[in-house]
Amino acid sequence: MKKRFILLCLMTLPLMMAAAQDQIVPITSFENGEDWQWTGGNVQFTLVEEMPAGIQPIDGDWAMTVNYDNLGGTWKYSSMTFPTGSVDLTGMREIHVWVYFSEECEGDLSMRLDLADGNILGMAYASAKGEWQELVFPIDRKLANSEFIKTVGWVGGFICPETGTNHGEVYVDNIYAVRPADTVEVEEKLVYGFNEADPDTGFPVGWQTNEGQIAELGLGETTPKEGSNYMVFAANSSYAWNVQTSDAINAFDRWAEVQEILFDVFIPEAMSDGWIQSRIAVQSGITDNTDSEVWTETKELGYSGATSDWRELLFSFDITPHQANLMDPAGWIAVHISTNNGANDGGKFVFVDNFRVAVPVVSDVSNWSIF
Repeated sequence: MKKRFILLCLMTLPLMMAAAQDQIVPITSFENGEDWQWTGGNVQFTLVEEMPAGIQPIDGDWAMTVNYDNLGGTWKYSSMTFPTGSVDLTGMREIHVWVYFSEECEGDLSMRLDLADGNILGMAYASAKGEWQELVFPIDRKLANSEFIKTVGWVGGFICPETGTNHGEVYVDNIYAVRPADTVEVEEKLVYGFNEADPDTGFPVGWQTNEGQIAELGLGETTPKEGSNYMVFAANSSYAWNVQTSDAINAFDRWAEVQEILFDVFIPEAMSDGWIQSRIAVQSGITDNTDSEVWTETKELGYSGATSDWRELLFSFDITPHQANLMDPAGWIAVHISTNNGANDGGKFVFVDNFRVAVPVVSDVSNWSIF
């Protein structure tokens, strides 16, 4: 009987998995008659109107029309406040936005979407003009389950921000959030606590400078997030890769499974220009084979408000491009941390602590019976 029950469970499992569905929270399809507006930055005017002849909305009869022109500049911030009030996006892992860049658009076809308080969702790119395309903006695991995400009433960001000559008209429709059915449960593993200095280099164990000037242990300026100390490095006066790991392949044995890298940041002095952001890069290769090297980068995350307490940064990324290097006996991997801030804030310190990775939860099968 027990054998038959286990066999029945194994036969039923694929059906249960097939039945799993995405969870969706609608935000807007512009059908409710509210005065939706996307304003500021490079946006010249906004309105909601019926689509031009020959262009059908993705959902319903209406869409938002946004005219944009960078006028020779770049990275001009714009935003959209929800006239319907806030939306609870608890548990959602992506925001989807349907866009239609008109044939008259010039330059890159892109959008960056932000939520408030430095929660940058990142860039997404349309591949063609003259057709509807779905842009996807990931929401990280911690943000998806935070108090903040319960009351989202605003999105900001940039429309085609990277080139000064970018201009055109984009139609926007059917904005919604989703939790994909295949979302994987993960657990966090501490890799670096920044509690000891390497006696040979003076750097925190496992780390070294890159384009930055210093990488050292703290002097008790604040309470560590984990353990007895933390790492200190200085922001540059422009974008730079400040620090990197020195021997990550031997610090953790499951890099091939890593889905997220997390660490906490603290800035003891406020940024004069009002902003600071960081991203990570993952680099891998095979010793004595420079052709094998792979470099991938994440989006940037902002933390200018981390002056009174530690702030956790979570970087989701795809380890797939590095798999071949990680499987090779001579393979290696390195993690780099950057800073991006105003020129007036070059030299100001950034503290980092509690460096972790997230890997899929492994079920304990030690007590399973085999028949």
